[in-house]
Amino acid sequence: MRVAIILPWVGGAMPPHLSFTCHTMIGGLGTATLLLFHEVTQKQSVPEACLARSNIEVKELQDGGIAALHVRRIAEATGSLSRVWNVDMQLKLERLLQIAPALLSEFKPSWGWVFGEYLYEYSHWTYTDVDIVFGRLNSELDDWLGGVEFDRYDIQTWSFLGDAGRLFLRGQWALHKNEQRINLLWLNCGHLNEDLRINIEAKLQFYQDMLESKNSHRLKLLYRKRMTTAALPLDESGLHECSVHTGRFISAEGCYSCVVISSSLAAALDLRVRISPLVLSDHSDVPVFWFRGSLVRCINHWNSKRGTCGEALRAWKHIRANYTMRAYRSPETPINAVFKRAIVIHDCFNMRWICRSARRAALHALVDKLELGGQFEPLGQEKTVLLRPGKELLPKATLVMTPMIKPSVSIQIIEAPLFHFRKWVDYGRWHPTSLDKNMPPVIFSVKSSGFVCLQRHRT
Repeated sequence: MRVAIILPWVGGAMPPHLSFTCHTMIGGLGTATLLLFHEVTQKQSVPEACLARSNIEVKELQDGGIAALHVRRIAEATGSLSRVWNVDMQLKLERLLQIAPALLSEFKPSWGWVFGEYLYEYSHWTYTDVDIVFGRLNSELDDWLGGVEFDRYDIQTWSFLGDAGRLFLRGQWALHKNEQRINLLWLNCGHLNEDLRINIEAKLQFYQDMLESKNSHRLKLLYRKRMTTAALPLDESGLHECSVHTGRFISAEGCYSCVVISSSLAAALDLRVRISPLVLSDHSDVPVFWFRGSLVRCINHWNSKRGTCGEALRAWKHIRANYTMRAYRSPETPINAVFKRAIVIHDCFNMRWICRSARRAALHALVDKLELGGQFEPLGQEKTVLLRPGKELLPKATLVMTPMIKPSVSIQIIEAPLFHFRKWVDYGRWHPTSLDKNMPPVIFSVKSSGFVCLQRHRT
């Protein structure tokens, strides 16, 4: 298998911490390639680490080229081939991404189609973010990107640990088979299809008004009133939570998750989806350590009576160095998965779940026990995920996975293929001063204060 990790960038300079995203792609050699798209304006800000890795392809487009590519490919898929429509939408989307580049993420579900001409040699693709550190992405070493069961799934997304029960496709990783029937699923989201003009024009009008307004408070009130109406075709509830208005920002994963996981189309296509809790989260303050491609975190490492994290990590390194791969992959390793049955209990089209801490997730699974045919059945077997009566059918084999953690030297260690450090960027110093292009670190830690180089030389 070959995985394409798609990451386009528009707007200002690329963030310095992207250096570490690129540096850690070493864990994907032979399996995964990062496709980094940028425009001429950002050329000087491409980190050296992104140019040095053999499994990173940096693609340069002309200024405005990313907006033009989106409009052209979306027009081809939707049949909107009018030259006037294309030119008009291209200019508006280009202007919108200049003012508010973060809105590019709304198009994530379409990227397998939009960037399709770059994906011919890949069997799978996923979108990702710039605030990511990768661990091992080599299918020969684990079942995260391989194994007997891997190819049976059409889409596989990695959730935060302990959060797989919230059934939606995460923006940091959603691995798709590179097939046209999969790559065109986004057409079933109105804000990317028939309501695209409404979506772009309403946002563009708001941001242009913001640039010109002398009374931003009054403008925000008018905007909320206007966007509540404009958002109705895009979000039936029109509600907001966590100070994020659904008309202003359509969750990149919201509608798309509904299409992939709980729509009648998903059932008709018999889509097979797996949700695996394999992302280390910045919602915990515990540091993360990167060891020559492996990504680990200690649990309860502040408890002095149970030893130190350093002792546990040294023991873990020794075990890995001396075990054969077969022994390391035994059921006693830090990551193992247990399949559980689940039932969806919330309305798919209530988008108040954009905030991770929102209690009412749009799609949420109960994974203790289910009532089927009047009988309760135990967990631990791979089963079909069911919807409550009255809801649309779910596709077969949508699975919820729960990790099992192995204690080591009285300290629990967990290894994962991905770490999302977004929240920490708001607090620490994230210029990668510890990443020297001539001698990059082979061991470093990621803390809320930034990156810390622990070792530059191999021993």
